Amino acid sequence: MNPALTALAERFRAAGYECFLVGGAVRDALLGRETTDIDLATNAEPPAVKALLQASGAEAVWAVGERFGTIGAKLAGLHVEVTTYRAEEYTPGSRKPVVRFGQTLEGDLARRDFTINAIAQDLRTGALIDPFGGQADLQARLVRAVGDPDERFAEDPLRLLRAVRFVAQLDFRLEPATAAAIERRAAALRDISQERIAQEMHKLL
Repeated sequence: MNPALTALAERFRAAGYECFLVGGAVRDALLGRETTDIDLATNAEPPAVKALLQASGAEAVWAVGERFGTIGAKLAGLHVEVTTYRAEEYTPGSRKPVVRFGQTLEGDLARRDFTINAIAQDLRTGALIDPFGGQADLQARLVRAVGDPDERFAEDPLRLLRAVRFVAQLDFRLEPATAAAIERRAAALRDISQERIAQEMHKLL
């Protein structure tokens, strides 16, 4: 565990907040892959996050998407993004969610795309929080949607391509129900801008 991140989590805890490593950094560490993708999740809202990052000696702090709850920082040479727990509601045909700040880590993980990206790690103890079976899917080399795959893809059709990208990048397989939902939802990619699709295809290739 990186000492700077552990110290940051301790500072959040001392202020009465939670702070967990989430997403790709946890997934890649479990796979033995290097990552520069440091995403943290917290129940602190953006003003408190900025103050705690500054108090932790961050070299720089900036608003990545403050209205969506995300604050960026350079901390001990690391590029870190800290996002307040959130719940999202999507309007059909739009990738722009209505964001509400959430209260629990599990609620935040439940909104994520795939089980392998819905694992969190306690920065103080190293303990893993895995309510959707992401570790088992990593071992089985499966890309599986969190919860109902049709709901996850309806929320954000770009996830159709993200699923295929993870299969290609990690040499995984699509879980059958997730694969079937991708077939059913493929036409929804018409609602996604060509630029966003091109970015995802570039990563896939």
